[in-house]
Amino acid sequence: MIFRKKVALLNVKKFYQNHLQKKLFNKILAIYSSIIIITLIASSITVYKYYEQTITRQHVDANREVLDYVSLYMNQQYESIQVAIQQIYSDASVSEDLSYFLQNDYGDYLKYRLDQYADIGSSVPHTFDTYFKTYLNQKNGIYDVILYSTEKEFYYLYKNNTRQFYLSDMDGSKQKLSLPKNGWVSHETKLVLKEIREDNNNLYTMTREIKDPITLKTIGMLIVDFDAELISKWLGTKVAENNGQLLVLTPSGDVIYDSLGRYMGQRYPHIDALHADGWTTLDGISKVNLNTTNSSGLIMAGIIQKSQVNNEMKTVRTWIIGITTALIITAMSFTYGIILRFSKKVKIIVKSMKRLQEGDLSTRIHLNREDELQLIANNFNYMCERLELYINKVYISELTQKNAELVALQSQINPHFLYNTLEAIRMRAITQGAKDVGQMIYILSTLFRTMIKKSMVVTISDEIEYCNLYLELFQIRHKDRLQIESQISPAAMNCSIVKLLIQPVIENYIVHGFRPDRFGNLIRIEVTESGGEIQIAISDNGNGITPSKLTELQQMLQVSMRMDEPPSSVGLCNVNERIKLYYGTEYGLTIASEVNKGTIVIMNIPVVRESTNNAQYTYRG
Repeated sequence: MIFRKKVALLNVKKFYQNHLQKKLFNKILAIYSSIIIITLIASSITVYKYYEQTITRQHVDANREVLDYVSLYMNQQYESIQVAIQQIYSDASVSEDLSYFLQNDYGDYLKYRLDQYADIGSSVPHTFDTYFKTYLNQKNGIYDVILYSTEKEFYYLYKNNTRQFYLSDMDGSKQKLSLPKNGWVSHETKLVLKEIREDNNNLYTMTREIKDPITLKTIGMLIVDFDAELISKWLGTKVAENNGQLLVLTPSGDVIYDSLGRYMGQRYPHIDALHADGWTTLDGISKVNLNTTNSSGLIMAGIIQKSQVNNEMKTVRTWIIGITTALIITAMSFTYGIILRFSKKVKIIVKSMKRLQEGDLSTRIHLNREDELQLIANNFNYMCERLELYINKVYISELTQKNAELVALQSQINPHFLYNTLEAIRMRAITQGAKDVGQMIYILSTLFRTMIKKSMVVTISDEIEYCNLYLELFQIRHKDRLQIESQISPAAMNCSIVKLLIQPVIENYIVHGFRPDRFGNLIRIEVTESGGEIQIAISDNGNGITPSKLTELQQMLQVSMRMDEPPSSVGLCNVNERIKLYYGTEYGLTIASEVNKGTIVIMNIPVVRESTNNAQYTYRG
């Protein structure tokens, strides 16, 4: 047994690992299907319980209605006997005649009647005999009426328009009256005239004590037998199996009437359970309607069997199970179809990703619906396009860099020889007293050393220092005619920049904008950082650019350089192209100018930080 459990657990674990653990859509299908099944089953149970309660309520209501009819019938019987007793006592002649009959022998009573008749004459006196004959004929449901004399111990029976006189010891054994003085009695407990009343087993009896109206002494008993079959006739079609079982019991628990005929004349075995609330155990699980407040003093119970409700629920249960099963199958099929469609889209995306991993940058995902998977596909396609563009850009940049390195190598023809020669010229100029010429040669040598360094990226502070050395050459040549201002934000001083981006812009000013015939020439370099970008502004107060030339230059800055074409300009266009190749097309140069007022060139590059420096760098010349 334990081995089987282990095998079952291993199979479940294996199934989970193979079909759920690594397969998202199978998980979604399993979870969604579980939710659907649980929801539909819960709804079905709710509907089933609702119908069960409805059918139970219908049976209980129908049973309560029948119970009210029986209560009305039994109250009428009880009240008819009460009225009969009252009428006997209210009619003096009848009361006197009945009192004499019960307290004397039958022969003496006959003599008494003859004497009464002789005294009255031709008129017919009111006698109990006439009264009970009329009472028996007028009241439906009464089987017979018996008068019993407690003093003389005899019985007087009215039945079928006949009258019979019986002594209590007519069979040789004196029958003692064991009936209650006032109350209801079932058939099996009747002990008087049993041999005469055996012909009907559906009888139940009501007894009333008879007293002498003058002395109030008990002189006899009125015994009225009722036919229980008349209760069913009274109820008619209301006594049906669908309406449950109907019981009429005496206060002691003896059954007077049973609509199913099980306990007629017997003591009801579940009398104590009748008072329980809700479902209780009788012959089976049952619900009880109880009526104990009627004027007859009887206990009337309506019983609905749980099995009876279950039998009627079979059809409802079959329909609910069928509909629930159909809904589960439909919902799961619909869910499987939707998930399968999404699974196919995901497989297309995964397949495209594998092709990209293998190096196929031309792969694209084509989906037709606007949803999250379409968004993933669009982002994937955009990534492939950007990656392809970036690779091409890097490739072009490398080619450009190699061309630049080749040009540098060609121009380096023995740089040590050039440095030594410039140093010899500088020393000669100093010995001859031309210190300014020596300084210019020193600066030129420093510039050459910086230009031929292999590193393509420098810090902004190094780039500004290089530009300041370049401008110092022209300050020595044009004394007091050129002023230099530069200001670098502390946050930007140690950010990286491609070498020789600022110097060509300054050189463009020296060549085209500088006016050597006047004082007050000014060039200003300002570096600021904002929003992840570095802005380098080079402004001057030189000649400016004519509008036509400015328009042409701005158009040239908007056109990207192609691999198979050389740059259209070695000045501003060259700088703009290098920025776009290295940093991206969203960066580059913008230029504005007015004739005879000056020019401003703004360079935008991204922030690439190497270290921090909190010192404010400011240079003025």
